[in-house]
Amino acid sequence: MKLGRKEIGKLLKLAPRHIVIDEAVYDPGFPDEIELFKALDVKDPDFSSHIPDYPIYPDYAVLKLVNQGIRLLVAILYPDLEGIPVGMIEHTKLREKLYPNDTIHAVIKKWQERSMITKFEIAIENQKGALVYESTLYGTVIDKK
Repeated sequence: MKLGRKEIGKLLKLAPRHIVIDEAVYDPGFPDEIELFKALDVKDPDFSSHIPDYPIYPDYAVLKLVNQGIRLLVAILYPDLEGIPVGMIEHTKLREKLYPNDTIHAVIKKWQERSMITKFEIAIENQKGALVYESTLYGTVIDKK
């Protein structure tokens, strides 16, 4: 199933203006995996707020995308969950830079689930197919109460 900003916003209970993912693809045949897409526009505020006159997409912006992707996968897998998914980064490798007009293709996989901890593996490619980012995150759910 393809999800646009509006559908992603509904699942995450966020206004569409807060969604950083342009499109997500979830295939129930591969339930522990989601693909994310984002076109990097030179007008994106993350470019202008990072390093003036050097438009590279900053690491914190990549982590916003990853965070929303994990939250989206959790929202799809556990629609009645009342908690808030939070995570801890185990390792991150930034292999290449992302520039305006690049397209991000991210794959997030739920890799292991033990007790209350879930392991996620993330890989991000640019439109040329070059691996630009990889990470392992561990997550759990915190009760909203």
